[in-house]
Amino acid sequence: MKIINSLKNKNINDLKNYIIDNKDQLKTVALPLIIGAAVLFFWIYGSDNGEITIEQQSDLPAAEQAVEAPPPDEPSKSVMYVDISGAVKSPGVYPVSEGTRLFEVIEMAGGLQKNADIDEINRAEPVCDGQKIIVGEKTANDGVGAKGVNQQDNNKGIMGGKVNINYADSATLQTIPGIGPTRAESIIEYRQSQGKFIVIEDIKNITGIGDKTFERIKEYITV
Repeated sequence: MKIINSLKNKNINDLKNYIIDNKDQLKTVALPLIIGAAVLFFWIYGSDNGEITIEQQSDLPAAEQAVEAPPPDEPSKSVMYVDISGAVKSPGVYPVSEGTRLFEVIEMAGGLQKNADIDEINRAEPVCDGQKIIVGEKTANDGVGAKGVNQQDNNKGIMGGKVNINYADSATLQTIPGIGPTRAESIIEYRQSQGKFIVIEDIKNITGIGDKTFERIKEYITV
C-alpha cells in the first residue's frame, strides 16, 4: 500500500522513473492480483460443477470419428417340417429348410428300402412345410417275367379278382360298375401324368368320381 500511495504523489516522468527503479517490487504486487483475477474469472464462467472442462478435438476427419454401425443380421431361413414314411429305412418327421429337395429328405430318413418304387416319386422335387411324403413299395406283381413282360399286363390288370387301377387298360377298367369309356380314359391319363395311385381312395381325384361313386366301386378295385 505504501507503494500505491507513493504513486499518487509522482508526476508522469517521476512515475516512469519510479516504475523502472521499483519494477521488482511492482512485480511482487501485480502477480497476486493477476492470479486472483484469473481464479475469479474461471470460478464465475467455468463449468457448472466448478471444474474447468477442456475439449480435446480429434485430428481425425468427421467421417472417421463416426462409429460404424454393425451390419444388420441376415434373416435366417425358416425351419419347415415334413413327414416321410413308406419304403424308407427311418420314417419320421424331419426339419428342413426352404429349397430342400425330396432326395435330401430321403437321405435324412436313412435312404430307400430295396422294395421302394422309385418310379412313383420325383426325387428332384422341392418339398414344402407340412408335406406328407409316402414312398410306395413294389408289389409282388411289379416284377418282370421270364419273357420281359410285366405280369400285370398279362392278366390285363386283374389281381385277386379286382381291377388294378394302376395297370388295367381301358377295356378292363370299363368292367368296373359305373366306369364307362370316358372315365376309363381319364383314369389312364391321370396315372400317366400324376403317377400311380397310392391308395384306392385316390381314384376320387378323377373328375366325375365322388364319394358316392367310390362307395359303389371300392369293392371292385385295388392298387
